[in-house]
Amino acid sequence: MDYKDNIVLIGMPGSGKTTVGRSLAALTAMTFLDLDDEIQRAAGKDIPRIFYEEGEEGFRLRETDCARKAAALRGFVIACGGGIILKEENMEALSRTGTVVFLDRNVEELAAAELSGRPLLDGRKERLQELYDARIALYRKYAELTVPSSRAPEMVAQMVWEAISTRKEGD
Repeated sequence: MDYKDNIVLIGMPGSGKTTVGRSLAALTAMTFLDLDDEIQRAAGKDIPRIFYEEGEEGFRLRETDCARKAAALRGFVIACGGGIILKEENMEALSRTGTVVFLDRNVEELAAAELSGRPLLDGRKERLQELYDARIALYRKYAELTVPSSRAPEMVAQMVWEAISTRKEGD
């Protein structure tokens, strides 16, 4: 890749970062990395257990460590957890080597997604609106590109790749 070595997907829980990321990796012959999976692997426990035992602060420390390691990789599509944008250092590290793409999906569509297993939502759809309101400005701040993610994951992946390719041609 000429522009940057990685593609970093950010967005709300349920916006399709993991599913679109897998499709995008296949489309581009890049390697897929789910940052939440890496956090769980490194911790030896799942995210709800990390939140239960260490709180959100402990999870965010682990997230920052994994974000730094992911930023050192080359040729990866990196799907981030929804709260990656809460720490500026995460986004600084990831944006050095990755094109940051915000997968934007409206709250109504997000609410229709499976929300179980997401500690900050606690299975409550009304909490989704609160998180959206608190985070939307940060997603927009850190995104180099914004792509609507309400279509089929393969189509969204194609849209992301086209946006990045068009951007590279313009440089």
